[in-house]
Amino acid sequence: MRETSIEEAVGRKYPEWVTLVVSGDGAGQVNAMPAGWVTFTSIDPVMLAVSVGHERYTYQLMENSAEFVVTFPSSEQKKDVYYCGNNSGADVDKFSKTSLRTEEPSVVSVPLIKESVVCFECEKRGELVTGDHTIFSGEIVAAHVSEEKMEKIYTVKGWHEKGQAGFQTVEEMVRDGGSN
Repeated sequence: MRETSIEEAVGRKYPEWVTLVVSGDGAGQVNAMPAGWVTFTSIDPVMLAVSVGHERYTYQLMENSAEFVVTFPSSEQKKDVYYCGNNSGADVDKFSKTSLRTEEPSVVSVPLIKESVVCFECEKRGELVTGDHTIFSGEIVAAHVSEEKMEKIYTVKGWHEKGQAGFQTVEEMVRDGGSN
């Protein structure tokens, strides 16, 4: 092992799964933000956590809401995920500018995203400030899976510069010889 910069070491975490965090303002305005910093945190009850930057519109929504949805987008949603990551929901309605379509949830009021591989409805249970991000924990109160969509997408190293090509399936990464 050799000592290196933190940036080089962090860059070795790729590929990393990408999710869409769906949140709302309680008055009908809904936003979707791509997030890689999502992890499962508990088995009983089943919980997950998502880390959101303080400057993000999603942070404002999640700070003021008691619920959110985490989806794992399908390979067909790459273009929409890229759009959502490059535009703020404070400025545009991402759902009217993309082909993302919503579906009624079972428990929470925030919608699911159709054609995702999986969607988790979450009730917020806590938050922890960690520097310039806050980690929001949520108990999964309902889960939904697609019967047709099975292939999740991941971000590869340098995805910011690669545009839509920075989101790949496992099959694409293998075919391309690994993109990190």
